[in-house]
Amino acid sequence: MSDSDDSIFITQSKENGCLSPIESDLILSEVLDMVESADNKQKTELQPSFDLKSDLFSDISDEELLKATQLIEQNEPARFSVPLKQSDLDNLVKSGLSSKTEKKSKWAVNMFDLWQKNRNKNTDSFVPNNNLINMSSEVLNETLGYFIAEVRTISGKEYKPNTLYEIIIAIQHHLRQQGRLINFLDDAAFDGLRRILDAKMKQLSKQGLGMQRRSAAIISEEQENELWNKRILGTETPQMLLDTLLYTLGLHFALRAGQEHRALRVGENGQITVKRDLQNRRYLEYHEDVSKTNRGGIQHRKIQPKITRAYENIAKPDRCPVNIYEKYISLRPRNCKTDALYLRPLKAPTAICWYCDSPVGVHVLQQTVGNLCKRACFNGHYTNHSLRATAATRLYEAGIDEQLITEKTGHRSNAVRGYKRTSEDQLMQVSGILHGQSDQSKKSKTENFSSDTGSTFQELNLTSGSMSLHLKFTGK
Repeated sequence: MSDSDDSIFITQSKENGCLSPIESDLILSEVLDMVESADNKQKTELQPSFDLKSDLFSDISDEELLKATQLIEQNEPARFSVPLKQSDLDNLVKSGLSSKTEKKSKWAVNMFDLWQKNRNKNTDSFVPNNNLINMSSEVLNETLGYFIAEVRTISGKEYKPNTLYEIIIAIQHHLRQQGRLINFLDDAAFDGLRRILDAKMKQLSKQGLGMQRRSAAIISEEQENELWNKRILGTETPQMLLDTLLYTLGLHFALRAGQEHRALRVGENGQITVKRDLQNRRYLEYHEDVSKTNRGGIQHRKIQPKITRAYENIAKPDRCPVNIYEKYISLRPRNCKTDALYLRPLKAPTAICWYCDSPVGVHVLQQTVGNLCKRACFNGHYTNHSLRATAATRLYEAGIDEQLITEKTGHRSNAVRGYKRTSEDQLMQVSGILHGQSDQSKKSKTENFSSDTGSTFQELNLTSGSMSLHLKFTGK
C-alpha cells in the first residue's frame, strides 16, 4: 500500500462471515492512529495489525467478486415461478372455492335458465330473457320472485322450504363470483323477493314439507360390537383393514363425511403421527389443516386448527387405533408416489404389500360406513357423518365437558349441541316416568340421625333415573 493512497479499502471475505464488534473496533482504532500520526508527522509509523491475505479478509477484486456472485445465482434453483397468464390466476381462484358450493350454484343457475325458457314458451306473461348478470336489481327482484314461487322438481313436486332458500343463496353466490356484490337477504332492493320467499316457505311448512331434517343415525356400542363380531370390521383382509381404518379414524377424530377422509395424507406433510406421552402411552395425533369451517384462507387465518388424539386400546388390542394404523401403513407399497392415505386394495396382495399406488375415490369413501351398516342389516340412515355424530353423542352421554367435545369435533360454536342425540334408553326412561312406574319415577328417602352433642339431622335422597340428589338438614 503506497503512501499516496487517499483511502483504505477493506474487502470482507464471504467464506468466514462478519467480523465481531471487538475485531472491528480494534482495526478502526489502529487505522485512526495511523491517520493521526501522519497528521502530526511522527517518524514512527504505526501499522494496523491485519493482513489482507489472512483468514478474515480476501484480496479478490471487484470484477472477480461480481463474476462469482453471478455464477452462484446461475446455479441456484429458480426463486420465482414461470410467468403466469390470466387463465392461470383464474384457475387458482377456482381451486380455492368449495367444489360442493360451485356445483350447487351451477345447478341453481341452470334451473333458472330452464324455467325462464319454459315460462316464455308457455305463457303470454313474459319474463326478461337477459342473463342473470345483466339484469338490474329491480328486474332481478321481480323475476326471481316469480321463479321461487313457480319452481318445481323434475317430477313436478314442490321443493322443501330449506331447498328454496338454498337456491336463492346459490344464485346470489353465482352473481357475487361474477362481480355483482349483492345481498338478497339484506338489500332494500330485494324486499319483494324476501317477502315471496318467506311466504312460500311458510306455506310449504304448513303442508308438512321439510319439517323433519334427515340426520345421520348414530351407531350404538352394541351395533359397533356387532360389526366386529360379524367380522365386518377387522384387519384380516385388505378391504376389511381399509374399511376399519376409515371407521376408526372417523370415530376417534370426528371427521366429516368423505372429503376430509380423502384429504388425509401420509409422508412429510401428513396429518397423522404416532407419538408417546410422558407416561410412554402410544397415541395417534391428528392435525387438521383444512376443513369445512377452516378453509385456510384470509377469513380463517386466525382460526386455530383442530388437534386431537386417539390413544391406544390396551384392553382390546385388535380394536386399537394405533395398531390398526401402523398395520395399514406397513402394508402400503414401498416408494409410494401418491401421498393419499387411503389406497385401493390389490387384487393379488402379497405378504408385504396389500395396496396399489392409487388413491381411493372420494365417492367410494363417502359410501363406506353406509355399506358397512347395510351389510350388518342396521335400519336407519347411516353415512360417514354417523361417525362424527356418534363421537359427540357418546361423549355427551358420558358426561364429558362441552369444551372437550368441541376440541374433538372442531366446532367453533355451540353447533356441537346439534349432535346431542337422545338415546332409546333415555326415551324409555321419560315414557316410564309419565306412566308412573315406581322403578322409573322420582323416589325419595328420608332418614333421621342423632349425634352425641344432642343435635339431630336428616338426610334426604332423591333419585330420578340416572340422576340423584343428596340433601342434609341439621337442627336442635
